[in-house]
Amino acid sequence: MNKWYDIIVIGAGAGGLVVAIGAAKAGKKVLLIEKGAYGGDCTNYGCIPSKSLIASAKNAHELYACRELGIVPSPFSVEMGNAFERVRNIVSKVRSHEDPPALHPLGVETRNGAAFFEDPHTLHVDGESVQGKQIVIATGSHPLTPPIPGLEGTPFLNNEKIFNLEKVPKSILFLGGGPIGCELAQALRRLGAIVTLVESKPHIMGREDDDARKVIMETFHKEGISVILDSRVERIHYTGTFEVELRGNSTQTLSSEALFVGTGRRPNILHLNLQAAHVAHTEQGIQTDAYGRTTQKHIWAIGDAIGPPFFTHYAENQARTVLKNLILPFKCKKSTQPIPRCTYTDPEVASIGLMERDIGKRKVAIYTVPFSEIDRNITMGQTEGFVKIITKKWSSKILGATIVGPRAGEMLMQISTAMFAGMPLRKFSHLIHPYPTQSLAIRKAADKWLTETLLPLLRK
Repeated sequence: MNKWYDIIVIGAGAGGLVVAIGAAKAGKKVLLIEKGAYGGDCTNYGCIPSKSLIASAKNAHELYACRELGIVPSPFSVEMGNAFERVRNIVSKVRSHEDPPALHPLGVETRNGAAFFEDPHTLHVDGESVQGKQIVIATGSHPLTPPIPGLEGTPFLNNEKIFNLEKVPKSILFLGGGPIGCELAQALRRLGAIVTLVESKPHIMGREDDDARKVIMETFHKEGISVILDSRVERIHYTGTFEVELRGNSTQTLSSEALFVGTGRRPNILHLNLQAAHVAHTEQGIQTDAYGRTTQKHIWAIGDAIGPPFFTHYAENQARTVLKNLILPFKCKKSTQPIPRCTYTDPEVASIGLMERDIGKRKVAIYTVPFSEIDRNITMGQTEGFVKIITKKWSSKILGATIVGPRAGEMLMQISTAMFAGMPLRKFSHLIHPYPTQSLAIRKAADKWLTETLLPLLRK
């Protein structure tokens, strides 16, 4: 007889762990199924290893740049093997809180293997069938391999492979100027590699603010990263090194020791046999309603499995909603608030809501404060970037924001919280910010609303 569970969760990534642990704490009989490494993409191949490598690269860069702060460093060397070993140690440390030995005491039963549906309530995993009253699909996504002639069968890198390196390659070519490509391109350049980044579109970081992209492009130029825009890869040859044929305004061939492909992601759903469960889907993701349910009311889907945007924090937010719907007597809808995001280049680019180029005919105001006017940034010698906030013209209701600068992702939460609470920008002028801090830039933006909107009315 098949084993029966209150809740079966497929996928032990950020979203799946939230549901499984939360449901077990609520007294439900829970089975968590994972075919790979527990913790999912974020812990093993994404957020955690990339930010660990970025931290090593940033510290190496600051040693080179410390002369600007009046410090003359002694000769030093960067041990690449130690940098990558540190990354793997951090991944292991984080994953130790997400592996089965940490989950079992919480009441979560685990099983390793690739699960697929036999019928709407039955899953096949590891040679056995299990049944669930409720099933949550949280299978994440995988890096997309583009159909470039000559690419298949070569030792190209992606985010699932790059952190297994023992040393930084002498040269590396990045295909794709999105967040992953930009972050790792800068990190490896700072660790000594010759880096070229190729983007098929006219801009890197395509969904970000135009001024933000300019800051990052200027930074990349200063740091020696070659960026080629509006160019497509025609063919790849590999004979120990990569020869990449590009076609843009002209045709050129680039040579590189290593090749990183970061051209998008796809949901991990094709192996699930969703047809047997009568769950509507496409290769772009699983169809869900406002509550997180699929076309089967007892089957739920969260995170990358339902399609973009592919953010860990968005998956966790969806997981909390589905968890409530599984254990509470009433149903909750998924959040409709704008999703904040951050690209961890240096400087960081963090944004939420409306972009300046999307304003159209809306009656809005834009308040921009460069960090070159903020005393804390001047003292740190980090004056690149800005705070840009878009509001309704008269009410100062915040519609969107972009922050480019050190710890921009941390600063953005002030804006995100204000938008969630319905707090207009003008009220920031009443807040007392510690001096000197970067966040004073947000208060200065609020002061601009006073001087540009309110004071002209008082003069009449």
